[in-house]
Amino acid sequence: MRRRKDFRENDPYALFAWDDIQYFIELVRKKTLVKASRRFNASHTTVLRRIGNLERALDQKLFNRTSQGFVLTEAGADFLVHAEIMERAADQAIRSKSGKDKLSGPVRVAAVEGLAATVFVPALAAFKDKYPNIFVEVVTAMQTANLTRREADISIGIVRPTGPRHIARRIARCDVYLYASEGYIDRHGEPKSLEELDDHVFVDYITDMIEIPALKWLQDTVGERRVVFRSTSPLVQLDTVRRGFGIGMFPTYLADSEPTLRRVLEGEVRTNREFWLAIHEELRRVPRMAAVFDFVTEIFASNKAFYH
Repeated sequence: MRRRKDFRENDPYALFAWDDIQYFIELVRKKTLVKASRRFNASHTTVLRRIGNLERALDQKLFNRTSQGFVLTEAGADFLVHAEIMERAADQAIRSKSGKDKLSGPVRVAAVEGLAATVFVPALAAFKDKYPNIFVEVVTAMQTANLTRREADISIGIVRPTGPRHIARRIARCDVYLYASEGYIDRHGEPKSLEELDDHVFVDYITDMIEIPALKWLQDTVGERRVVFRSTSPLVQLDTVRRGFGIGMFPTYLADSEPTLRRVLEGEVRTNREFWLAIHEELRRVPRMAAVFDFVTEIFASNKAFYH
């Protein structure tokens, strides 16, 4: 009996299985086989088989398997753009058929931790009231998110993202000052000049773990100082300064609302940082992504800690 050839062998324009593409998109978003399998109530081996089907059809390797999970290759990142166009079209068709106009689906936002905790997340309640079916995920990290490889859909950061086909918009600036607690000042006095800073101790980031150079604001502003506590978390740093460990340097949105903290040498020691909002140009046209993107812009425009 003669074997029937796979239709892809003779037809370079053969259709992909939409199911395989759905598994691909889910693995991009969830990073691991187990997590991706949950949406489809399938086994992790099924997810792996579906990805294999798609890679053979495309004749491209779509993922690298790393200790952090499945990470897109360059070919995978290119294919993701087309896959999400298909997903968007499918969503629109379903909404049209059902008569529903509500936006829905996941949106992953990357932001530095302090900004996420004190500015973005507190504002989400109003967003959820308006878009209850959009599921926002928040990623905090010490490095800038790679939008091309879908580490996030949208990024809010203090460095302008670089990469092909990114839309990046500077949305605000924020001042950064030295702060000390009233308890610390009561015990050690308040420095009245740059020279008097030599008599004080400081709280700062762990230097060799900072992958965003713009976070080195303490060293950039007042030089090398005697640091008695370090952390990768600005919220942990803020707590230790609140408890009187030493003097720290923070953006106004993070520290001005703390009733026991006082700005130190604010007339002499000050810097500022820019905030950038970025998204891949294809995702900007996805309605749920656009809703979050526009919402972030509104947050910064209405918050008095920021200026343009």
